[in-house]
Amino acid sequence: MEKTAIIKTPIQKNDQELQEMYVKVVSEPNDFLKKNGFIRCPECSKEILMIPSLKAMNRAIESHVDIHKEILKTSPIVMHTKSMNIRLDLAQQVLLQAANEGNRFGDLSNATS
Repeated sequence: MEKTAIIKTPIQKNDQELQEMYVKVVSEPNDFLKKNGFIRCPECSKEILMIPSLKAMNRAIESHVDIHKEILKTSPIVMHTKSMNIRLDLAQQVLLQAANEGNRFGDLSNATS
């Protein structure tokens, strides 16, 4: 059996290269998510990740609304009012972000299938 030697040499990077790698790998994706990747609950300020699938996004909103319903279950009228307001606000945020995405890629209404 043949033995191979592994040479352990430290990687030499200067500060500029490290900074460019950080921006590319960490900073840019995080900035995108901060701007476009989340909607925020108007009641508790929790961030909910935007999901491309409409059904999955609706499930995420309903799951979050259920948390608020559980907290307010002792007061049915307040629970109903707040859950409707939260649901509508989150849905509006989803639609606004989806419209912004569409604007970024140009008018897609004339696209043919």
